Amino acid sequence: MDIKTAMLLWAVESLTLAVLLLAMWFRDRSMKVVLAWSFGFAAHGTGIALVGARGFVPDTLSIILGNQMMLFGIICWCAGMQLYDGKKLHAMLLLPLIIWLAAMQVHLINAQFWTRVLVFQLCGSICYGMLGYLMLRASAPPRGPRRIFAGVCALQAGTMLVTALRSPIVRPQNFTELPNVTLYTVIGIFCLVSGILLGAQLLMARGEERLRQLVITDPLTGVLNRRGFLEKFDDMRQRPPAGKLMLALAIFDLDHFKDINDRFGHVCGDAVLLAFCHLAQEQIGNRGIFGRLGGEEFAGLLHVASTEEAVELTESIRLALQRLPIPTGSNLPAISATVSAGLTAAPLMTAGIDQLLAVADRALYAAKSAGRNSTVLDDGMTIAVVSGQELRPADSQTVTPFPAQTLTA
Repeated sequence: MDIKTAMLLWAVESLTLAVLLLAMWFRDRSMKVVLAWSFGFAAHGTGIALVGARGFVPDTLSIILGNQMMLFGIICWCAGMQLYDGKKLHAMLLLPLIIWLAAMQVHLINAQFWTRVLVFQLCGSICYGMLGYLMLRASAPPRGPRRIFAGVCALQAGTMLVTALRSPIVRPQNFTELPNVTLYTVIGIFCLVSGILLGAQLLMARGEERLRQLVITDPLTGVLNRRGFLEKFDDMRQRPPAGKLMLALAIFDLDHFKDINDRFGHVCGDAVLLAFCHLAQEQIGNRGIFGRLGGEEFAGLLHVASTEEAVELTESIRLALQRLPIPTGSNLPAISATVSAGLTAAPLMTAGIDQLLAVADRALYAAKSAGRNSTVLDDGMTIAVVSGQELRPADSQTVTPFPAQTLTA
């Protein structure tokens, strides 16, 4: 097989994959990485076809535009990896393309085949080096395919670098005189096919992660559902921040939520749920996790240094919701909502999710008995009202007031 036939097959593979990726993107337009890779394969395949058509198309198209498109295709792959990892696109990705275009303005480089080969191979080596770096830089899974992909990029970059370094020695005048042209072509096709397979693995891993997120996430509010919340418990217990040696669990129940739905409609009820979730997540930040246990019942699992810290954070959520005007529609006035909270805490070493849920649920029941819009702390022995009204006499639990100075307004 001569090199032009190999380049034609190379181009057909790239263009076919570009079409398949574009079709995949049309099915799910949130996958920007697929669109970037589609552009990459389209540009790379077009560039290879133009370079292989040397003698049949003008030299300007074959030499300058063809190689430019090949470099731009690799840059699109790099951009796709940045999108895959949720990073912002960096202008430095365009550096190899800028170097190529600038070199083509120099007559001594543009006029000779071997000098063009030297510059293009150096620029291509830089591109593949960047792609391999982006594969290894992020800690996102899957780590195995990313390392293999980086190795493939390193092989391609190394092959192009060797070709560039040997060009001034061999000084080829056409494709057939390129140093190790057969090996170069075989390695190029191998790296392309390997990249396709490994890229598919990355996309499959991303799809599996998205499905997993759907399984553990509440579809309305976007917070963890009960399953996801319970699954995160072990991570919370095993990875505490420095100085946070306790886990606190707060269960929240929106007060009179059925009345809100009956009076204002379910759209307004959904607005209350969304507003509370946004508020609670904002208050908790990176101190814990927040999820929806079901209906209007939610929970926050928190890393804290003391019971007082847990009380302050729970109270900050309750008071923030009490003061928050919640829009109900363009022509309707905003409404307010309140929440009751049951809170408990335990040392990390002895904390168990079932026990925490049982105790916090008992505290929530006491908060509702206290007249709602209050926080009740249950330490497993006594129940303390830390806000709101006192418990009604009918409640048989021992009630002690929590020190007022630990509360935040």
